[in-house]
Amino acid sequence: MGLVGQSLAPRRRALVAAAVALITSTALQPVAPQLRPPTRRGAHPLDGHVPLEDAYPGLRFLHRSPDVAVIDGFLSGAECDALVAIGRAKQLERSPVAYAGWSDDVAELTQTWASGPAAWVALAAILAKANLYGVTDRVDLALTAAGVYALNVVLAAAAALAFAKRREAGLSALRTSKSVALRGDKPAAAEVATFSRLLDVLPSAAPEQMEALTLIRYDDGDRLAPHYDANRAAAAEDATRGGQTLCTLLVYLNDVAAGGRTTFGKLGLHVEPKRGDACVFFPADATGAFDDRLEHEGETARCEKWIGRVWVHADPILGPTGVDGPTRAAVLAARAAKH
Repeated sequence: MGLVGQSLAPRRRALVAAAVALITSTALQPVAPQLRPPTRRGAHPLDGHVPLEDAYPGLRFLHRSPDVAVIDGFLSGAECDALVAIGRAKQLERSPVAYAGWSDDVAELTQTWASGPAAWVALAAILAKANLYGVTDRVDLALTAAGVYALNVVLAAAAALAFAKRREAGLSALRTSKSVALRGDKPAAAEVATFSRLLDVLPSAAPEQMEALTLIRYDDGDRLAPHYDANRAAAAEDATRGGQTLCTLLVYLNDVAAGGRTTFGKLGLHVEPKRGDACVFFPADATGAFDDRLEHEGETARCEKWIGRVWVHADPILGPTGVDGPTRAAVLAARAAKH
């Protein structure tokens, strides 16, 4: 019996070493680095945004690299009043807040657990089975390690998803405005004018890449916390919405006596809301690369504030958020008549 017991100890050590090698060869693989798009010429690698018609009447740059522009008198006072009247007649709802990048966060949290703690828990399981229960069968130990490891990864993924849900709920408190997207009705002249002029400002864009004009109302005390319009995980999360957001148009529909500025905190830039003016900026470059310089916020309004917003995406929008058929047709007809 003594000879048998002595012969099993080295064998157990060899089996444990083999199991450890199995786990580490699969679980502890380094994560491949994310490839960035090639650097473009310019002051900054991300300055290559979609083409902008610099000579558009009233367009002036408030900031270069990254570009933030204001277009004076983009809409007339009458057009602004018409859009505000449409908004007042609509049933506005609390503006939605999307947790952009949630899939990346879930993947990163899961990968962090899978590449460390999960592997060590699996190792502890096979050590216990070998030393406490005298199991020496390699297949048995390998199956135990794989099962414990897989269970840990599944539990980690579930915990990461729960975290993402809680964070998404918390983000809703950061935006207190109310809004409505204009779709499904006969397009108003001011709505058609907004899209037609935006196509002049962005000569390479098409109506199919644009989201419906969204009217947003801020009441006294409402604000929008610092955020980004682009999404690091746009390819996965925004596929039906046209992918990455390449350009944002904000049209100020009324004068705001106090507060309500659009602030780009990382640029030290403030845009005063003035009726008829539009602010244009580029949350990502032309290839869709996320630009973290374009973080912005809507400062607390001290009176009622109305804006119109259009997001321009990299690809045609397949889902319901895009410009609807009647509006696209009206825009194209207006442009054909103009040209």
